[in-house]
Amino acid sequence: MSFLVTVAWRNLWRHRRRSLITATAMAVGVALCMASIAFQDGMFDLMFQVMVEQQLGHAQVHHPDYPGKRVLQDTLPDADALVARVEATPGTVVAAPHVQGFALLGTETRSTGALLVGLDPARELKVFPAGERVKVGRFLGPDAAGELVLGFKLAEELHVGEGDQLVAVTQASDGSLGNALYTVVGLAKTGSAQLDRSGAWMHLDDLQSLLVLDDQVHSLTVISQDVSTIDTYVAGLRATLGSDTVEVLPWSEASPQAAQLIGMRNFSAGIVLGIVFGAAGFGILNTMMMSVFERTRELGVLKALGMRPLQLVGLVLVESVFLAGLSATIGLVLGGLLDTYLVTYGLDFSASLKDGFSFAGIVMEPVVKGSFRLGSVVAIVAALFVVSVLASLYPALRAARLEPVASIRSE
Repeated sequence: MSFLVTVAWRNLWRHRRRSLITATAMAVGVALCMASIAFQDGMFDLMFQVMVEQQLGHAQVHHPDYPGKRVLQDTLPDADALVARVEATPGTVVAAPHVQGFALLGTETRSTGALLVGLDPARELKVFPAGERVKVGRFLGPDAAGELVLGFKLAEELHVGEGDQLVAVTQASDGSLGNALYTVVGLAKTGSAQLDRSGAWMHLDDLQSLLVLDDQVHSLTVISQDVSTIDTYVAGLRATLGSDTVEVLPWSEASPQAAQLIGMRNFSAGIVLGIVFGAAGFGILNTMMMSVFERTRELGVLKALGMRPLQLVGLVLVESVFLAGLSATIGLVLGGLLDTYLVTYGLDFSASLKDGFSFAGIVMEPVVKGSFRLGSVVAIVAALFVVSVLASLYPALRAARLEPVASIRSE
C-alpha cells in the first residue's frame, strides 16, 4: 500500500502545472459552492425566522375549525387558564396568545382594510425581539392604552406616522358594530410583504374589548426549547390539554406551504452541488485520462513486472484522491474567506434595491447576510471526493486492461 501511495504522489507532480491548474479549478468550484450555499442558508434562515418563529411559532394551539374557516367566533375560551397550562408543560418557553380580526382603519381623509392582531407585549417579546422589526417609534407598551403598531406599507397608504390617530371600525363577535380610536406608536417592517401592507398590532386587551371576546383568543403561538424535537413536544402538549375543542399542531402541519418552502433548502443546495461538481468531474476525467495515456508504456512495464490489475486501479484512484485532497485544502481556505465575508458583511443590494426585495412573500433586507453550517461544508468536501473517485474510475479500468507487450511497444 505504501508503494502505491508513494508512486501516486510522485505521479501527481510529474506534470506540476496540469495538476495545479486542475486542483485550482476544483478549489474555486469548492469555494464558490461554499459561498453559494452560505448565501442560500442565510436567506432560508431569514425565511424560517419570519414565517415560523415570528408568525407560526414552533407549535400552534387553536380551535379545530379556526385555521380553515377563520370565523371570529371560533375561539379558545378561558384564555388565561389555557396559557398557564401550556406554559406549565415541560419544554415550553412561552405561549403567546393572539386574537385576529379584520377592520376598516381610517383617518379624516383616507381609509383601508387591515388585519388587526391583538397580542400580549410581554410574551411577544419572548417569542422574538419585536424591537428589531419596529423601525419608527416603539413597540406596544405593557398595558392596554389604545396603541397601534402599523406595517410600514399600511402607514404609507394611510399617510400616517408616529403620534397620529386612527379609528377602527369592525363587526364584533356578538354582531354589534365595534369602533374605537387608537394612537399610532410605531411602524414595523416584519419581513412579510403581506403583513407590511395590511398588518396592525395592538394590545390583546384592546382587541378583545373591540371584538367583544372577553378572555378568549384565536390561537397560541408556542415556542419550545428545541424545535428539532417538536413532534415529541406536541404529543406531550396534546396529552396535557386533552380536549376536542383544542387542536395542537407543529408548525410544519399548521402551514404546509411554509414547510414545503423551507424544505427546499437542501434541494437548492443539491442543485448547486450538482452543477459545480458535474463540471469538476469532467476536469478530473480529462486529467486522469491524459495521465493514463502518457504513461501507457510505464503502466505496461509495471504490469509486466507483476503488478495486478486491481493494484493499477488503486494507483489511479489514489492519485485522484490526492488531487481531491489538494483541491479541498485550497478550496476550504478560499471558501472560508468568502463565508466569513458573507456572514460578517453580506451582499449589499441597496444600490439597486433600496427597500430590499421580496422572495416567496418574504421581504429581504437590502443587505443579505450568509449563514454558516458545518454540515454544508462536510457535504461539499464529501461530494468532491466522491466525484473525483467516480470520474477516475474509467481511466483506472482502462489502465487495468492494458496488455503489457502492446503497452511497452507503444510510442
